[in-house]
Amino acid sequence: MQIVTEGRMPEIPEELEPKTSPAEIGIAVDIGTTTIAVSVWSLLHRKHLVTVAEKNNQVRYGYDIIRRIAFAIRPPLTGSSAVVESGPSALHYCIISQLEKMFTQAVMEAAAKLPRGFQPKVTSIVITGNTTMLSFLCNTSVSNMAAAPFTPASLFDVNTTWEKLRNGTTYSHCVSLDNPTPELIKIFESSIIPPQTEVYIPPCIGAFIGADAVCSMIAAGFPIPGTKNDPSTLRPWESKVKAPLLLADIGTNSELCLYVPDSPEKAGRILCTSAASGPAFEGANISCGMPSIEGAIDKIIYIHDQLECHTIGDKNARGLCGSGLISAAAVMLKNKYIDKNGIILREKSKLGDGTYCIELTPAVYLSQQDIRNLQLAKSAVKTGLEFLLEHTSETPVFCIAGGFGSKINLDEATTIGLLPPQLEKRTIHLGNAALSGASALLFSNVLRDKARSLAKKAIQINLAGIPEFQERFLKGIDF
Repeated sequence: MQIVTEGRMPEIPEELEPKTSPAEIGIAVDIGTTTIAVSVWSLLHRKHLVTVAEKNNQVRYGYDIIRRIAFAIRPPLTGSSAVVESGPSALHYCIISQLEKMFTQAVMEAAAKLPRGFQPKVTSIVITGNTTMLSFLCNTSVSNMAAAPFTPASLFDVNTTWEKLRNGTTYSHCVSLDNPTPELIKIFESSIIPPQTEVYIPPCIGAFIGADAVCSMIAAGFPIPGTKNDPSTLRPWESKVKAPLLLADIGTNSELCLYVPDSPEKAGRILCTSAASGPAFEGANISCGMPSIEGAIDKIIYIHDQLECHTIGDKNARGLCGSGLISAAAVMLKNKYIDKNGIILREKSKLGDGTYCIELTPAVYLSQQDIRNLQLAKSAVKTGLEFLLEHTSETPVFCIAGGFGSKINLDEATTIGLLPPQLEKRTIHLGNAALSGASALLFSNVLRDKARSLAKKAIQINLAGIPEFQERFLKGIDF
């Protein structure tokens, strides 16, 4: 588990301070396809205490949401081994048990930062994520998300309790679950979260634009189109910037949102789309890929006619994270290790199991397939961004979010064709905006109302339904 000690509170409206003791804490959660992040906050002081992050254990059922949906809807296995090893039971209990363990770790870390004599008591939780992850969490059917028109069983915006969520009974239409194993029962019985703890799950926009996108819009300060926005709900810089806002949360399922301001001729709009970019940006499905933790190569430079690697924490290189993958591709392209088609040049490669590869360290390499996975991922994102940019004549302020997005070098991302070049000079890094937005919702009913309005106003664009998308996607694969 990665422990993160820094945190920030997004700008939130001034509301009446809740009557809480220093012991009362709130938890904000962002369930990503590849990574889960948990932040703990003092509800009295609005102070960040600790953030922890882990790889999502559901990756054992598939690296992306398509594979996990396929796993969830497959016919159940027979025999005793099927207790929680197939379908909805496996995916629901997997995420719940992981959250229980992460909550315990995070609350223990937070306890050390409370005033002496106070034991932490969790009284409020906000959980965000993409629509599929929240469906698994809430134990709602994903069968309608396996084929067009991709209709989720729920778009959430729901208040529930931790007990109902854990037991998979938040909704009357929840899927029937197998009985939990003795190990799971033990985890539940020792839970650090009181059963009646309030849990709020923000609204999703559609099947592939989730509550994480809505929370990211909250963190970025997206106004509500066509309405007079309360200045207290806007981030300080937003009231000064009249340009459109373009938000990209880049990850396994990249969510892209464009705010077009109101004009005398036309009401403002929020347009959203998603790009199935795969897990390469998060260090998964890469030969030597790993998360952005100590020992991960996050930067490559070319010096003295060779590639030099920088690692997180200056530790021995253990693998390559997403930002390192971008950096490696950009440096190798500039220095002719690969050509514009992504082909490894014979004279720069070494043979590894009969495949051309580029050695970064004795223990870490990039294969031809790794480079192709990156090309597919970057083309999906760039094509989505380009389609949204066609809806505004003005270059927007570009808000890049997500753990991966906060670490990439913009020049390198532009070099490989991940980002359109006009965005590089107008970029704001938001970090994990979904987690920041969820944190703000711990404290503000005004922002919960705003989240509902943003979700209702947003217009989805299905890229797959645009005739020229496939052609432009294929053209965008080359560097």
